[in-house]
Amino acid sequence: MTDTRRRVKVYTLNEDRQWDDRGTGHVSSGYVERLKGMSLLVRAESDGSLLLESKINPNTAYQKQQVNFLKEFCAFSQTLQPQNRDAFFKTLSNMGILPALEVILGMDDTQVRSAATDIFSYLVEYNPSMVREFVMQEAQQNDDVSKKLTEQKITSKDILLINLIIEHMICDTDPELGGAVQLMGLLRTLVDPENMLATANKTEKTEFLGFFYKHCMHVLTAPLLANTTEDKPSKDDFQTAQLLALVLELLTFCVEHHTYHIKNYIINKDILRRVLVLMASKHAFLALCALRFKRKIIGLKDEFYNRYIMKSFLFEPVVKAFLNNGSRYNLMNSAIIEMFEFIRVEDIKSLTAHVIENYWKALEDVDYVQTFKGLKLRFEQQRERQDNPKLDSMRSILRNHRYRRDARTLEDEEEMWFNTDEDDMEDGEAVVSPSDKTKNDDDIMDPISKFMERKKLKESEEKEVLLKTNLSGRQSPSFKLSLSSGTKTNLTSQSSATNLPGSPGSPGSPGSPGSPGSVPKNTSQTAAITTKGGLVGLVDYPDDDEDDDEDEDKEDTLPLSKKAKFDS
Repeated sequence: MTDTRRRVKVYTLNEDRQWDDRGTGHVSSGYVERLKGMSLLVRAESDGSLLLESKINPNTAYQKQQVNFLKEFCAFSQTLQPQNRDAFFKTLSNMGILPALEVILGMDDTQVRSAATDIFSYLVEYNPSMVREFVMQEAQQNDDVSKKLTEQKITSKDILLINLIIEHMICDTDPELGGAVQLMGLLRTLVDPENMLATANKTEKTEFLGFFYKHCMHVLTAPLLANTTEDKPSKDDFQTAQLLALVLELLTFCVEHHTYHIKNYIINKDILRRVLVLMASKHAFLALCALRFKRKIIGLKDEFYNRYIMKSFLFEPVVKAFLNNGSRYNLMNSAIIEMFEFIRVEDIKSLTAHVIENYWKALEDVDYVQTFKGLKLRFEQQRERQDNPKLDSMRSILRNHRYRRDARTLEDEEEMWFNTDEDDMEDGEAVVSPSDKTKNDDDIMDPISKFMERKKLKESEEKEVLLKTNLSGRQSPSFKLSLSSGTKTNLTSQSSATNLPGSPGSPGSPGSPGSPGSVPKNTSQTAAITTKGGLVGLVDYPDDDEDDDEDEDKEDTLPLSKKAKFDS
């Protein structure tokens, strides 16, 4: 007998249902002839007397207690610091927790399997790569064993940890499939490429997905293939429908995240045709899951999938379900219309032609949406382009070159546009974009020549007025209004003639404010901004005072003799 010298406290339950303290002792295990089996022994610490002797029975609750204890230990590890939690799970992995879980999951006790599933979920959440590496090594070992047995003409059945998880998901007896939902989430985490590692030497995604589609996918799709051998589901009860919905959800995830492997599997095993059999289910959620699976495939816009769909006429179950639904406005109706609308908007030519050529007679009476008429129009446009390839090429030329201009011309026009000030435009003048100014040279030069003539005429009239004012000896305004259209903004002050000695307005002239005998007088000084487009005032006065201000400006700019006449 082996004594492990582990110190324990022993309590026994008396007749009054109370616990009696039997003392402290050391626990050991060994074979007892009287009990005919391995037994648990506890001897007193003081005198070595036997405190407890119990035969270890495999059918007792010891294993269940151990699994539950390990489950609680894993749950407690979530409260540890990251480095301590890493050390804990690495220790479990080194001690062989995954092979032990594989043995426990093969037991018949549902409570033990449930606890083992919880432990497995902690491991997957902690490090899915560790679990993937274990199952791939296990598969490699099984393959080596299978080769040897094949040479000896002996058949063997692969029992893999991941296949046990799939089988427990499929065989869940819970009416609500609570355990199946949990296991499906674990499988989804394991096949998710987002958490797979990629190194210089190997790619986990390629290796694991190759393993999964070779060893596990047939186990996952087994209930789907078994229930869709005919035109309608063989079993259509609620629990079966829930299970198939879970399988379809995982397959839809694979379509979205796995490209090469799932495509080959679907086409080679004719999975989509089997899935569309579920469109005839009496459970709407299962029919919608099947429709979602097809919609995910069409959304990839992959011609391999499209040719497979057209070759097998896989729109027929969808159209049949749409017609059977009638005019009811429900989720099935909206989902089917949205799928055809996607084909029309994305202009998937092969599927558009297939739908119109094979199902237009069944869909032409649907007029409460324009989706199917739009598909028909797309189809006719395709036909027109195929019949008249020259017309199609001409349309593309016109579409590409109708509004095309030289890039350098565009740059010059943009420079002119941004250099032009908003103040250059007169009131009521329309804003013309640079693209509208690209006209012939004759059309452009004619308005310019007219503008230059008007400009010269105004400048000559201005010079005559200034000359007459200077010769008459009357005072000129302090600031004159320049009508010239220069490119820069100028404030034109007294002319050079008025600044000469003896001229009106000069410091020595009689009419100047600085000369003796002159009368100080406040004369309004008007300033103007000379810009490119015309004449714009410095101040924008309110509309009510605009007329009065114009009259005052006219009076201030008149000569003194004319002012006297107006004043009298």
